[in-house]
This record gives sequence, structure tokens and C-alpha cells, in this order.
Amino acid sequence: MVLNIGRIIRANTITDAWYRGLNLIWGHGHEVKDERGSKIKEFLNLMIVIRDPFTDMIPKDISWNEQRLEEYAKQLITGENVADFEYTYGQRLRNWNDQIDQIEYVIKKLKDNSATRRATAVTWIPTVDTYVDEVPCMIIDDFKIRDGQVNLTTLFRSHDFAGAYPANLYGLSGLLEYVASEIGVKAGTITTVSISAHIYEHDWDMIEEIL
Repeated sequence: MVLNIGRIIRANTITDAWYRGLNLIWGHGHEVKDERGSKIKEFLNLMIVIRDPFTDMIPKDISWNEQRLEEYAKQLITGENVADFEYTYGQRLRNWNDQIDQIEYVIKKLKDNSATRRATAVTWIPTVDTYVDEVPCMIIDDFKIRDGQVNLTTLFRSHDFAGAYPANLYGLSGLLEYVASEIGVKAGTITTVSISAHIYEHDWDMIEEIL
């Protein structure tokens, strides 16, 4: 069987993106046993462009309720770690390596020059993440103002599509809205690039029923 690598989905909403992504992975993904011994269905290099990430944001089939999603979004935007996790994306973005607030940097860059290509934040810390097992899945958040709106592109090295995608996108939509409000422009699209978009074996029955 030929390995399928690379696909672009142009979705209208987060819900639309999730169901279409699941359908692609389920129908065209390959079974892989990962380094922890978990079996997954995986599709490599899945790009999804979401035109309107602020409408129809919560798919009916996810286990997260709106309160939990709001808490996740707040954690991402503020950098709070009230549950004392080993790390959070928010911490890495707002206090990278206990030194830099990358979101403030992004906002300043966008305010200084609306055409900048340097409004980029990263979560990977080589001096930490090359020595530990729990490392970030979301690696890059890049913001660009084009045609009067700020758009966000996010790179995931590994993406639990069934369990995490809707929550990730709910949080990212909040982050995009925050950045947009700080620089005074409209919040635009979100594009996700998932290098390994996958569904864990423990979710296969659920996904088969949903699809």
C-alpha cells in the first residue's frame, strides 16, 4: 500500500474541520505503533485552513464542555498553571524559559509593522525538551496581518486528533482573538499543520460510531 502524505482541507468552522479531518485519517491513515507502544491511525502532514474559527466551535461529539474549554483557553492565553502541570503551552508562550513573554513580542511586532513575518512564538525549549519525556505537541504559533486581518498558523509535531483537536482550536481561537484585540485588527483564519495527525486505538470505536 502506498503511504499517503500531505492533504489540505479548507473548512468553514472548527466543527467542520474536526469531522473532515477525522474522516480523512480514518479512511486514509496508516496503522503505526508509536514509541510508547500505543497503536494509532496516522496521516502525515495534514493542513487544515479554518475560515471562521469563531462560529460552530464545539462539536457535539466531544467530551469537553464549554466550561472546561474556557478554562483551557484561559490557561493558553494567560500562561496560568493552576493545576501545576509539568508545563503548559501558555507558560511556554507567555514565559518562555522563565525569560520571555512571546505573545507580547508578537503583539509588538505586529503593531510596529503590519507586514512583519517575525511574529512567531515557539514552545520547544531544547535545553529542557531534549532531556524529558513530556514534550510539547504544539511547536509553533505564527501570526500574520494580511488583508486587514490577523491570521494564525500553528504547527503540531504530533496531534491527537480525536481527543485534542477541538480543544486545541478552541484555545487557539481565544489566543487569536486576544492578539487581534491588542493590535486593533480583525481576527481572521486559523491554519493547523499536523505533521502526525492521528487517532489512538482507544478512540477507534468512538470514531467509527461518529463517522
